[in-house]
Amino acid sequence: MTADASGGGGHSGPGGNGVRDGPPFGSDRPRSRRGVALETGRETFEALKRGLWRALARPTASDVAMILATLAIGLVVGSRLAGPELAGLAMAAGLGAAVVTMLLGSDSPAVRGFGGALAVPVSVLVSSPALLATALTLRSSGVGPFAGLAVWALVVAALAAGLVSWDRLGDGGVRRGATGTGLATVGVIVVLVLRVVPESAVRERAGEAATDLLGVAGDVLVAADGRWAVVTFAALLLVAARASSQTLTYLPVERLVPPDRRGALAAGLARCHRACSWATRGALALGIVAIVAPAASQRFSSMPVTPGELRTELPAPAGDALAGLVTASGLRIALLGLLAFVVTLALLEWSRRALGGNVARLLARLLAPVVGGGVVALVLARALSETAVEADLQGLLEGAAPASVVELLGAFPAFALAAVLLVFTLGSLSSLLWTVTMLRVVRILPARAIGPALAAGAVFVLAVGLTVVGRVEPAIATATGAFVLWDIGEYADCIRTELGRGAATMRAELVHVGGSLLTGAVVAGGTVTCYRWAATDVSVTDPAHAAGAVGAGLLAVVLVAWALRG
Repeated sequence: MTADASGGGGHSGPGGNGVRDGPPFGSDRPRSRRGVALETGRETFEALKRGLWRALARPTASDVAMILATLAIGLVVGSRLAGPELAGLAMAAGLGAAVVTMLLGSDSPAVRGFGGALAVPVSVLVSSPALLATALTLRSSGVGPFAGLAVWALVVAALAAGLVSWDRLGDGGVRRGATGTGLATVGVIVVLVLRVVPESAVRERAGEAATDLLGVAGDVLVAADGRWAVVTFAALLLVAARASSQTLTYLPVERLVPPDRRGALAAGLARCHRACSWATRGALALGIVAIVAPAASQRFSSMPVTPGELRTELPAPAGDALAGLVTASGLRIALLGLLAFVVTLALLEWSRRALGGNVARLLARLLAPVVGGGVVALVLARALSETAVEADLQGLLEGAAPASVVELLGAFPAFALAAVLLVFTLGSLSSLLWTVTMLRVVRILPARAIGPALAAGAVFVLAVGLTVVGRVEPAIATATGAFVLWDIGEYADCIRTELGRGAATMRAELVHVGGSLLTGAVVAGGTVTCYRWAATDVSVTDPAHAAGAVGAGLLAVVLVAWALRG
């Protein structure tokens, strides 16, 4: 017995089982399963780490300087406009949104799944300042809309700072992040549906609530009988025009005609693109005027401008024609039909291309954010269901949604209400990313140095906010800082594009950063001095003089920088 226990187990005798140098079979299986699990977890972690490091590529010295300067300006100016707590929350939300965007923009399904999981808690972080900004914009008067816009500008500035050195920023990366956030939302909706389907009270009220929601959507988009008629028409025209232009570019329409007709087809497509471009510009101008006009003129009392005010305040032929245009139901139905048609064509072409490639990998990339978002939603919804989310959500929708929808939410269990809240927060994050995407699509953002341009634009909005509240001299310094940010970031983009990240450019970058900061300080100081000398008898709250001072400061910085660059 002693020999068998100590040494005979490793040999095979006449009647033995032939197993050499190993533990018995019963003790080997659990060890193998643990080893496989550990190995799988280790490989998954390594894949996530490699994807994250690829996304967070090594920034240049100019990138680091621009990121630090953006965050510093945002915190200092945001503290004056919205308070230090809200400013810090908005900046943290923007940085979190940047990390999620980079993860969802990856080609690796594992990294995209991790991004979809991270998108759910980050969306809660983003929605907090976003909801406050929206509430300030819609429900406050005076400087309320500008304060809300300043909060949004802080989020966008931090988002741009986080994405400034991302290689895919100018290659559809933010659009991928937005679609990935939408896929994570689908995962949360799946969790929600699976939870509420067994509830009989929910099934009884769902049909009436869906009918009422469709009626509200029809009133807003087609009937146009509310205060948002001008804005909704501008949005419909903008989306339909851009979708048509992008679909014409995406579809291989040249294959539908013989070679001798392709020249005429190209000329026709060019005319269509020009028409879409003019429609886009008109929609943008109409939407901006509808929102900005009440703050800039005493003739308009409501924000945004209503069709009735267009008829009464504008000259008779133009006002009546414009009001009739934005309220024409037939035109709105035509725009909706055009949008549905071009989106269907784009989806069919995308399906044709997808079926011609690696379908399994494509499905993995699509389903990974769905699974990640759904799994994390299970945990967060369970945690949120223990709070007073039911009373808060129903109180928020009381009077703003049809009564049948409020009753339907009253039949939801607490877990389902928490999932509904997560769907709204993910919508806030997705709207942020789609806004940045549309700024590039309509060419407000340049093709190069997108991150610096976005950060500079957001900081300039903060300068406008300081001007509105009467702090002109900080506004001049902030506007100058906006151009300095763009100059540093644009130089960093040139370094990455022409020399690469590994080039030894530290000294040249530091010299450029120092020169930009010195130039901005000199010009800002000179502009403030001129403002004090020229406006000694003028109140600093005068909008005309304040705006003129800010514009003069920015123009001076542009001219000096242009002269220095030759």
